[in-house]
Amino acid sequence: MHDLKGKTIAVIGTGLGAGDYLWIASMMAYVGVNPRTEVTWIPTGKLSESMRLFVDGKVDAFLAFPPQPQELRAKKVGRVIVNTTVDRPWSQYFCCMASMSREFVERNPVATKRALRALLKAADICASDPERAARYLAAKGYERRYEIGLEVLKSIPYDRWRETDPEDSLRFHALRLREVGMIKSSPQKLIAQGTDWRFLNELKRELKA
Repeated sequence: MHDLKGKTIAVIGTGLGAGDYLWIASMMAYVGVNPRTEVTWIPTGKLSESMRLFVDGKVDAFLAFPPQPQELRAKKVGRVIVNTTVDRPWSQYFCCMASMSREFVERNPVATKRALRALLKAADICASDPERAARYLAAKGYERRYEIGLEVLKSIPYDRWRETDPEDSLRFHALRLREVGMIKSSPQKLIAQGTDWRFLNELKRELKA
């Protein structure tokens, strides 16, 4: 991430607060680069626009999501700075989590658990039978290129939910964002006020995690 110091980076929306901005900024903070002052953020309307600006040489970097890395690699465009699937410390933590409003969870605990169960069982299918999942993606039009879909599915550790601690992930990322003043609350306060692991813990036991 040191390579991005002084560079231009495309992010969706207005920059501050966007998911890709927070993710890149968190990684920069970890290696001592100040995301507020030491890079230039270029707002875009959507992820495909960020990629187009990168391919055209109008920005130096952007946060790519599958299948964009695969497409860029096929075109021999750019290089990977960080691969959060395999590069430490990022590969040791979740990059995504399921979230619902407090009000919904309190009113609908059964629906909450059912929705989470469906997500986890789908993740297990992606891990155990990526060919089946890739065929589904192609049939539904989510990723019509079967080979690309299969490559992406095989590269992502979908069964990680069984062993990785989501609280550790939240604590790690909260610390990175607090270091550069993007959030004021402590990780402990965020975890206490904004998380509920009951459903996940129950499903780990039920699904024999």
